[in-house]
Amino acid sequence: MPPFIYSRCMRFFSALLIGGVGVSLCLSSFAQTSDSGTQAAQQQTGQSSAGAAEQAPGAPLKLENLPPDPHTPTPEELAARQAEQQRAQIVRVAAAQANWGPKTSAPGMALAMKEMARTKTASGTQITYRLMGTGFPAGAKLTLLRWPLNQNVTPVMDGIVLDASGMAVCAAPPANAGTEAPAATAPSAIACAKTMQVNAPVEVTTTAAKGEAVRVALAGADKKSGAAASAVPFPLAAENKGCKLQVLLGSKDAELVLIEGDGLKQGEAFTMGSETFGVKGTLVAKPDAQGHLVTALTPYMQGHDSGDTVIFYQSDTCTPTVSFHWGNGSYKAE
Repeated sequence: MPPFIYSRCMRFFSALLIGGVGVSLCLSSFAQTSDSGTQAAQQQTGQSSAGAAEQAPGAPLKLENLPPDPHTPTPEELAARQAEQQRAQIVRVAAAQANWGPKTSAPGMALAMKEMARTKTASGTQITYRLMGTGFPAGAKLTLLRWPLNQNVTPVMDGIVLDASGMAVCAAPPANAGTEAPAATAPSAIACAKTMQVNAPVEVTTTAAKGEAVRVALAGADKKSGAAASAVPFPLAAENKGCKLQVLLGSKDAELVLIEGDGLKQGEAFTMGSETFGVKGTLVAKPDAQGHLVTALTPYMQGHDSGDTVIFYQSDTCTPTVSFHWGNGSYKAE
C-alpha cells in the first residue's frame, strides 16, 4: 500500500480549482500528458541536435552558433507547475480514499467491521470494532493497518490470524520465539502478543467526527493477500425518495471531502453541484450501473477561513441535499 502524503497547502487547491470545482478521480491523464510531453521534447531535441551536426560537420565553434540559454521558468509558469503537482496529489488521495474497501481488496477476500460498543468520554465517543474476514488463506499471519485523516497508511499490529469464525484474533507466538531471531514484521507494527492475550479478539477503538470514515485493513506478509474496510459511525448524509448523498471527510477541517451518491438512476438527466457563500459550482460525476457515484471537492474559498457548503442533486426522481461545515477548527469528535 503506497503512502499518501497530505499537502500543507490545501487552501491553495481551492483557488486552483476555481473556488471548489469537483476534481476528477482519473489518474491516467496526468501521467500520460507528462510522459508524452517529456518524450516529445526529448525526441525533438535529439532530432535538432542531429540535424545541426549533419549540416555543419567540423564547423568551428563560434559564439553566434551556441544554443540559446535554457528557458528560465517565469513565476507564473512555476505556479502552474506547482498547481499541477498539487492537483495530482490531491487526486491520488481522493481516489485512494474512494476506492478503499472491496476495490482495494485481493480477489476473493473481504473484511467487515463489527461495532461492539460506544462509550462517551471527555475526548468524544469511543467506538470499538472487531474485524471479520473471509477468503484469507488458513493460518495466514496478518498485519492490521489504519488510515487516519491527515496521515499515511500505518501498520499498527501484526501476528494476527483469523479464527474458525473468521474473527481477527491474536495468534500464539512461535514456540521457538525466544531462541531464534524474530520474524520480520511490518515497520512500526507491534506484535499483538506483547499487548494482548493469545486468541483474544483484535479490537479497534477510536473516536470520529461527523462524516469521518474509520479505515482499516488486514494485510498478509506476502503483500499480495489482504482486504480493506471502512465504517462511518456518524454519517453526514441526507436522503430523498430513495436517493442518498453522503459527505465524507478527506482531511480534517474538511479541506478535502468526498461526495458519494447512492440509489441514483444511471442515464437519467440530473444536475449536481455545490454552493458556498452564494457561489455555485458544478460537480462532474455520473452514477454507475449500481446507482453509485463519487467525486471530490475542496470547499475553501479565497478570503474565507471557514464556511458552509451545500451539495445538491436534482433529477425528476429525487432531490437530495446535504450541507457541511468546513474551516479552521471545524473538526470535532462526536
